[in-house]
Amino acid sequence: MDGVLLKIAFRNLKEHKSKTLIIGALIMLGIAVLVVGNSFMDTVSAGIEKNYIENYTGNIFIGSSELETPALIVSNELFESAPKIIPEFERVKDHVQSLPGVEDVSGQINGVASIKWGELGEGFAFLFGVDPQEYQQMFPNGVKLESGEFLQGDEEGIVLSRTVADMINETAKDEIAPGDKVVLTTINTVSGTKIREVTVRGIHDYGEAAFDLSFISFIDQANLRIMNGMVLNTAEALDLSSDEQAVLGSLDEDDLFGDSDGGLFGGDLIADVQLQEDGSISTEEDFLGILGDTSVRAYLSETDPNAWNYLLVKLQDGSMSDRVVKDLNAYFAAEGIDARAWDWLEGAGMSAQLADTLSVVFNVLIFIVAIVAVIIIMNTLVISVSERYGEIGTMRAIGAKKHFVRKMISLETLMITIVFGALGVILGVIILLVMGAIGIEATNQFLQILLGGDIFRPQVSGSAIIWSMLMVSIVGVIASLYPVSVALKISPLEAMNKG
Repeated sequence: MDGVLLKIAFRNLKEHKSKTLIIGALIMLGIAVLVVGNSFMDTVSAGIEKNYIENYTGNIFIGSSELETPALIVSNELFESAPKIIPEFERVKDHVQSLPGVEDVSGQINGVASIKWGELGEGFAFLFGVDPQEYQQMFPNGVKLESGEFLQGDEEGIVLSRTVADMINETAKDEIAPGDKVVLTTINTVSGTKIREVTVRGIHDYGEAAFDLSFISFIDQANLRIMNGMVLNTAEALDLSSDEQAVLGSLDEDDLFGDSDGGLFGGDLIADVQLQEDGSISTEEDFLGILGDTSVRAYLSETDPNAWNYLLVKLQDGSMSDRVVKDLNAYFAAEGIDARAWDWLEGAGMSAQLADTLSVVFNVLIFIVAIVAVIIIMNTLVISVSERYGEIGTMRAIGAKKHFVRKMISLETLMITIVFGALGVILGVIILLVMGAIGIEATNQFLQILLGGDIFRPQVSGSAIIWSMLMVSIVGVIASLYPVSVALKISPLEAMNKG
């Protein structure tokens, strides 16, 4: 029976060449567009994912669970609130490093500052505070130096990005270089206004990286902690009991900074100094003695060496990312640690997320096109069925059952789908190979961000081919449902009369 059905279906397609070619051409073009479009988006997404994971984000990142919108590059929280740090950082880091499949980890502090060089040079930068050794081990190709060197050990300094350096050069009408000193100014709700002078250690260039990465400059972690107000907790620093903290909290300004008899710090911070007759201080020791004992104040202003905004994690096998994120979040919940793990894309920034968003938009457009294709193919099949009323009626009159007619029309549709779908795949692959050989030039910054460089060479995607064939098969099956129902509603006698 299947052999007979196959012969009848093939004969019918041959007898109605025009209808077959119309439907086939639609399917072929649809498949070609799907293969090219999905391969295009897969190449973009794969390129961005590889680039970010290997050079900027790692596979996973960990931050405070209080973060509303985690962002490894540009975060609104830098301007709006106190920096959210990872609690029990060393404990979290040790646990992550103990997990199988973890290749490298690196802490990161985020900040933003305006930059002043000399009298005229001005600019601003987003800042990454990092451990130089850990960061370079995790991202050996992530920092491309144009001049100078990267941060070394515990030395203070800043490595400016080329974009930031050009901004400074333009306003200063001069060229900033390693060894020059710049003044950084930052304002936030915790530390207020902080001004730090640091030495330029080098200038790096992310090259074809995304726009939001071009303003990233690296700074030593100590200075960034000071600017962000990441200081040791006062109560912990003084080792106060709860009763002592309550008393301290009730003191007003006069209590804290009054005279030596009534002020809490008055007798320690302000010392009595014997002045000479002319009003001068007799010795250097007397001058320094004006401030009295400042050891407590210095300790309270000390930065917290374990304060980090994020912990970046690189895995040996990126496909394990979802499982590791799930396991880490379960661990944090069980241990009562207010931390959370995310996949790299959630913190990668607008450029990486743009490609993911465009992929969704593209698939929505494809869905709309598929609906239109179903309607066109369905109408064409209905016309084809209406032209074969006599044939169908004769088949029904000599004993053909409804399921036979249903299988015949469905088989015809399936044959068209397979044959012209395969031709569409071949056409799509040819187009991709030509585009890959020639390359697509990105003529503006938006395309450069999206395509990851000046020249884009799309690759053939196996998943795109499978997805496209599956999509067109579904379209073909759905499109054949109504024509089949039309054919089955006609009685043999009526069909023969119309024939």
